Amino acid sequence: MAAGHVAGYGVATWAGLEKEAFTVWELLALAAEAAGGRHHLAAVQLPVSLVMMTPIVQALDGRGPLPAAAGAGLRVMASAPLHGGELPGPAWSWTSSASRSRDGPRRMSWPRICAPPPTPR
Repeated sequence: MAAGHVAGYGVATWAGLEKEAFTVWELLALAAEAAGGRHHLAAVQLPVSLVMMTPIVQALDGRGPLPAAAGAGLRVMASAPLHGGELPGPAWSWTSSASRSRDGPRRMSWPRICAPPPTPR
């Protein structure tokens, strides 16, 4: 850091923030303690997907790691947006066909993605 080769670093966790093993504020305090004051913690990474929605649900309520990181000026990176490819097969086939259709962007909106796939006629 002192030589200027690294501008900042981040912390990635699978469940630490979601399970509240630690908070963003605790990470910042540990970073400051380790650095002797001025730290270079710049980002946090955590899973966010249609399967792992806890960070989104918490953020809608103004709590959890997403608003805490934003309030602290940290970058937030989402990992596992497709949950390791484990999303249900019907959702994959529906989103795939919808994205190729003429009105794909309109059909691919969040309310439609979160709804069940349409029933074939």
